[in-house]
Amino acid sequence: MVQKQEKPTALPGVLPTLAAGFDLTTRYLWLMVIPALLDLFLWIGPRLSFQTLITTLLAQIPAEALLMDPRPLLETLAPRLNHFTYLSVSFLGVPALMAGLSPERTPIAPAVITGGGWGAWAGYLLLFTAGGLLLTALFYNLIAYAMRRAMIASGRLPAAAGRTTHGERPTTNNPAPSGVARLTPARFARRTLQTWFRLMALAALGIIVMMAIVIPISLLAGFMALISQTLATFVLFGAIMLIVWALMLLGFAPQGMLLNPRPFLFAVGDSVRLLQRNLPASLGLLVIVLLLRRLLSFILLSADTGTWVTAILILAHAYIATALTVALFLFYRDRFVAHLKTVQQT
Repeated sequence: MVQKQEKPTALPGVLPTLAAGFDLTTRYLWLMVIPALLDLFLWIGPRLSFQTLITTLLAQIPAEALLMDPRPLLETLAPRLNHFTYLSVSFLGVPALMAGLSPERTPIAPAVITGGGWGAWAGYLLLFTAGGLLLTALFYNLIAYAMRRAMIASGRLPAAAGRTTHGERPTTNNPAPSGVARLTPARFARRTLQTWFRLMALAALGIIVMMAIVIPISLLAGFMALISQTLATFVLFGAIMLIVWALMLLGFAPQGMLLNPRPFLFAVGDSVRLLQRNLPASLGLLVIVLLLRRLLSFILLSADTGTWVTAILILAHAYIATALTVALFLFYRDRFVAHLKTVQQT
């Protein structure tokens, strides 16, 4: 007897996914704690300054070697560069409102730590980037934990779903790596460390991909500049578009690492395939999330008065930015589960 296939369920669109992200964040407000604490630290905590190094570097650049002398502007901005902002890794880390230039006015005067030379700057860059990815791993695992709790509370996932003995892998019927009831602190810590290592590998992969694009195209642009400056500009613009597309292809890799218990390279491949199978919705969600984050930061920083009212702005940013991040996780989960059902039916 031929079994009748079930009618595929319509997947939530971009706007319903964003709404679901806000709903889950509202139910589990503790998800916004890490972004809020990071922003509070960057706002009124100590600042790491390399102003002396920047000033020395600018003094060594001859003004006639540049079409426009940027030194007056950079000398003005140098005191506002807080190198602790490396804790919020671009495109991958915990979203932070204060990740750009430090505000000129704060309710209390923050302490300033003076950095050293190039070696100290490189060391702090690596240290704080690694620390920021560790915060990101903790943040992402808390989101995955809240998603499993919500699925159990709604009856979509049994309380014992995903529990396996040591060394076994969950079946493809259940994309959640494990149940909620037995999630001990030790197991959560192991998952966080595992995610941390994978995020560092993903960051390294992203850097390698960008260098593989930038280096040859920069050489090509330099050759084209000898023929036509317009052609060189088009080549550089093409490099930017390639980098953006590569970052888009890796955009759902963190979600795959958390929600799909597969090796690192398989998680990256799943991210690429998910974006290709759901190209309009995937690109739409990624672009909307990016634009909303930028717009949100612009509006809230414009409203910064340098008083304790900024703390409210930080909490508002933490809530909205967390909801946008949760929406990316929900989008991946819904599409991945739908793909597994399609594979099983065929």
